[in-house]
Amino acid sequence: MADFDDRFLASAFAEFRNEVEPHVKPAGTAAAHDTVHRRHRVRMITATALAALAVAVPVAAYAAVTGDPHGPPAVTGNSPSDPPSPTFSDPAPPGPSVAPSNVVSAAPDGRISKADLRNATLNIPAWPKGFDEICPTGKVKFSAGKAGTNGLEALQGDPVYVDVDHDGAQETVILVSCSPQGSDYQVVALDRDTTGKIVTLGKVVGSAGNTGTERLDIMTIWAIAAGDNGQVRVDVGEYRPCCSMAQASQHQWRTYGWNGNRFTQTGGPTTFLPNSNITDLVITADRPTMTKQSDGSWTGTLRVTIHNTAKFATPGKMRFSIRLDNGWGAQLGTECRDVINDDPLGCTLPSLAAGANRVLTIQLTAGSAFASLANSRCDVYTGAVDANGADYPDRNWSDNAATVQVIEG
Repeated sequence: MADFDDRFLASAFAEFRNEVEPHVKPAGTAAAHDTVHRRHRVRMITATALAALAVAVPVAAYAAVTGDPHGPPAVTGNSPSDPPSPTFSDPAPPGPSVAPSNVVSAAPDGRISKADLRNATLNIPAWPKGFDEICPTGKVKFSAGKAGTNGLEALQGDPVYVDVDHDGAQETVILVSCSPQGSDYQVVALDRDTTGKIVTLGKVVGSAGNTGTERLDIMTIWAIAAGDNGQVRVDVGEYRPCCSMAQASQHQWRTYGWNGNRFTQTGGPTTFLPNSNITDLVITADRPTMTKQSDGSWTGTLRVTIHNTAKFATPGKMRFSIRLDNGWGAQLGTECRDVINDDPLGCTLPSLAAGANRVLTIQLTAGSAFASLANSRCDVYTGAVDANGADYPDRNWSDNAATVQVIEG
């Protein structure tokens, strides 16, 4: 290697000397001054050339031996005066491209169309106790949006799309109902795996089932919507959708988010406020004394008291009814409106203020065919009804009715 370097340097200096010598022409004092000036410039040029050669020669030599045009590896000195190591901008040799280790593959598209959902096999989470024996769970095959016996499990409304797990791709959120008697609900989040298969991410929220505590738990779900920042909004109520209960329920929009393991509530009310559509009526009655008349018939007076224990006036109108044995009759008092001469006999009443009482006086009669009324009784009932005659929910249905034993006088 040393012989090669010497020959290369000798050749380079010979070419440099041949170019410079013809310009050196001594001619007196001025010529001497010019000569000194030219020699100074020559020294500068020579020093520059030597510096360039000092770099070029080892590189050229290294390339000749190894075939690498970049030269030997740079060595960084420990002293601040050491010159910086050269850097190279030449492209890397051609070869297979390798993705950087920090590049994440795109998340699968979790948007599933309504048409696909209606005929898909979905993994449905467990229903609340009392429903899970009847409503299909696990892998459930839907056909035209329904599943189970007589299609009692069904997809409700349209799906919504939101990036619940913040992976850059949207997931699908659906509302599922099961209605063996009344209805129960689940909000379920779906995604796709890397093969495109539909998978269940988790249950967003569900209703409490028929063992839930009314007024405290979610008993019905009307709708779902996409919220901000990957959240899911759910419209919930505190009464199950039976009779007029669903229309009596309050609507509350609650917000839920995915924490990496499950969905938790992140916004909206956590409890239901007192509901003016929910009644709390109590009915009681004094035992009537039935007296036998000269013609063998019986007459007596029944006093019924209705008490509103709720903090609100009763919604809509009140209804009162009385059921009697065959051969009995009743004359309802002036408090009654729109008497219904049916079995049971009944009438409507005005709304009752919070904490107020209403006393009804009813004249009872029984035919002469009754030799004795010792075992006779009658049943009375009250409640609040809407414009269509459907009952508003009551906090305790058991005290909306009473059975009255007759006293024979």
